[in-house]
Amino acid sequence: MLNNSWKTQIKAKVYRLFPNKKILTDPVFIIGCGRSGTTILGTLLSQHPQLAYLNEPRYIWYCEPKTDIWTEEAQRRSGKLQLTAKDLNKKTAAKIKQKFALQVRLQNGRRLVEKLPINSFRIDFINSLFPDARFVHLIRNGIEVAKSIAKLSETQAWFGVNNNNYKWQLLSEYASARGQGELVPLCTDNFLQGMLEWRLSVESAIEGLSNIESDRWLEIRYEDLLEKPIAVCTRLEQFIGVEPSQEMIQFAATQITRKSPPASRNTLTPAVQQIAGELLMRLNYTYASEELPK
Repeated sequence: MLNNSWKTQIKAKVYRLFPNKKILTDPVFIIGCGRSGTTILGTLLSQHPQLAYLNEPRYIWYCEPKTDIWTEEAQRRSGKLQLTAKDLNKKTAAKIKQKFALQVRLQNGRRLVEKLPINSFRIDFINSLFPDARFVHLIRNGIEVAKSIAKLSETQAWFGVNNNNYKWQLLSEYASARGQGELVPLCTDNFLQGMLEWRLSVESAIEGLSNIESDRWLEIRYEDLLEKPIAVCTRLEQFIGVEPSQEMIQFAATQITRKSPPASRNTLTPAVQQIAGELLMRLNYTYASEELPK
């Protein structure tokens, strides 16, 4: 009898020879700034038996070398933060689709759900690759996101491997290109760098989604996911177009909890206000400017 490893290898060979493009109909892409809760949202959707979930499959996106902004090869590959339809070519598009289709079939799924936060900057690229793609944009309080980025940066190279800060360089260039270059010198630590990344990511996602049909994207607040997980499950299932899943409901009811304290009033410092205060207020995540600490 063949063991599971050999079975998987044989399946993979067969699926490559006989690709099923239909399973890539209406793929779902979870976007949102890193540390916004996209992982728990993706894990929630992975409970649905009809959905095949891929958590940050960078190796697939690397079929287009410019998608790499993380590895030691990123600079040599001319990695870019933002990608548009102009960055897509038929050869790499075919490879990316083939690899996604393979993984969906290996999981015995009917639909693809993929999560990679940096795709908040690449909606036009993905929309050109998958014209029927659906997007779930998760938004969390930027102060909480920046705190999480700062904490993770203590042990991981969040803004670039080997201290090359390549990702931060790209974020800085992106901010300057948008006329926000004056914000970069204000980012004197990982927390404030995280604040700027949050602002740029959220603004890019909102702008990108505004250019596609409103029925192809859904905005979810992290706070709603924590406080009303069952209701969020229903919204997600209706948006994606799948039947209700008891597995998702069970996971939502037992596994989705807040693991860090919410942002407090005293975290809205003058530097935070300058970097992202306008967006925080627009999203109802902060207080009026006159209430800033003195």
